[in-house]
Amino acid sequence: MEGCYNGFFDAGSVTLLDCISLQFYFTLNKEALNKVRLDKLWSLYSVDGKQRKMDGCKEIHIATRWSVHDVIGRIKNLYNKSDRVRFVEVPDIDPVTEKSNFDYEYNGFSVKFFNDQALAMDDISYKCLYKSQPIEREGLLYHEDELRRYFTLPQGEPDALLGICDTKDKGTDYMFLPCAAQYGNDYYCLDCICDDNSDYGVQYERCSQIIVDNKLQQCQFESNNGGSRVGYEVNRLVEQKHGRCNITTKFTDSNKETKIIVNADWVKKHVLFKDSSLYKAKSDYGVMMSFLLSYSVKGKNLHDDVPDGWAQFALFTQNMGGGKVTVFQRPC
Repeated sequence: MEGCYNGFFDAGSVTLLDCISLQFYFTLNKEALNKVRLDKLWSLYSVDGKQRKMDGCKEIHIATRWSVHDVIGRIKNLYNKSDRVRFVEVPDIDPVTEKSNFDYEYNGFSVKFFNDQALAMDDISYKCLYKSQPIEREGLLYHEDELRRYFTLPQGEPDALLGICDTKDKGTDYMFLPCAAQYGNDYYCLDCICDDNSDYGVQYERCSQIIVDNKLQQCQFESNNGGSRVGYEVNRLVEQKHGRCNITTKFTDSNKETKIIVNADWVKKHVLFKDSSLYKAKSDYGVMMSFLLSYSVKGKNLHDDVPDGWAQFALFTQNMGGGKVTVFQRPC
């Protein structure tokens, strides 16, 4: 059911005691994205509905989450550390098995169905509707119509082949390594790694291979959280594969959000991405574009590694002209 239903149920008999009518919640995407409307809904829930509960009754919230500011989002902020509250989010396709979570014998939905829906819908709507990942559209930093795209590279050899690596730490972080060909003041994104694999061996191998495959000449690794070690291991593998890339490391201590915002304009003006017809949505390139186009300056971002990586790339390229590059020391 599209929209949101909220009911309060007796813990023992599961008798419906009170509920907020569906009309009080949003049934249309347009209203679901209205911050003023969401503030009013929160007031209806917290001041009216919640106060009608009997002591000990349970709350059940079921919703299509279009915004981080909806009722469920605010409840999560209040009770995210409570062991008495449970949040269940079931995506369309299981990320491990890659099978549909809703492929029932009757009236089910197959992987093919979801893939077809993804082709027809914009990425943000699809994430909200089928993956329970609400994103604030009004605060998006990157918009599709602002990005520069390309089908083919300019003629001739590029001025330089460059990359940066935002290394993976723990948890939900992604390792992000874009490869770009420089032609004058423009940088064409050729390929990338955008992967949440925590296996360091896999990280070293993938990073070294993409550097060699794209013949990168310079690549800078973030040295925070063990990044120097990653840089060293990748450099060792690149040399074994007969690559010729000057790999350096750099510690980043600036405010991440500020860095992302102030460098976004440079990225929009100077970086060209492949046309969407040239990559698959679930490829590393597709995941990169999805994360870039869903970064919000107003809502909470589950993944900020891609916009942060491009901000690092902007600083890296701008500092190459007069900046001093220091080759990293081998870790002990």
